[in-house]
Amino acid sequence: MKFVASKNLKRAGATALIAVATLAATGCTYTNDPATTIVYDASDGVSFTMWPEGKRVDMRNLLIISAGEGQPGRVLGTVYNTGDSQQTVTFNVGGGESFTLTADPGQVIKLEDEANQVIIPSTSKAPGLTIEAEGVIGETTEAFNLPVLDGTLPEYTDYVPGGSTAAPAETATPTETAVPAMPTVPAETVAPAEAVVPAETATATATY
Repeated sequence: MKFVASKNLKRAGATALIAVATLAATGCTYTNDPATTIVYDASDGVSFTMWPEGKRVDMRNLLIISAGEGQPGRVLGTVYNTGDSQQTVTFNVGGGESFTLTADPGQVIKLEDEANQVIIPSTSKAPGLTIEAEGVIGETTEAFNLPVLDGTLPEYTDYVPGGSTAAPAETATPTETAVPAMPTVPAETVAPAEAVVPAETATATATY
């Protein structure tokens, strides 16, 4: 028996072929995340997202600025409550130190602002190291490593509690370009003076 496709079936087949061709041509869109959706830390701190009861709370670029181990430290970074309900975040930052932030729906808390500054009495690690820390919202807990920096970099100098004792990073001084010495021109050789030929002596002839 010869099978004859109906018009509707032919149309469905053509549509399927077009869909396959389109998918093949744009396969990268379905297999690779666009670069704009990839989360990365653009600065020196750590970033992560918490999901308490399905509500999203973003932590961005968190770090501590301190003059040294055992010294007070100021916490920098941003907390963004993207949800529609108030969220209270408790941060445990090692050495028994902790602090709590409350963010209203849609609120962005920038810890760099003086009104939101958080200073812990004692930093448990020296600058250049990280502190094992955790964020807690209700029953949701997120562990992370909190970087510790000092005031060496100029952008952090003003955030060191009590003032920075770190020497500022030196600015490289451009070296002078050596000017090549002028080539020495050899002195001209003086040609020896020509010897003077003595004039012939006239001989007098006596006449008698």
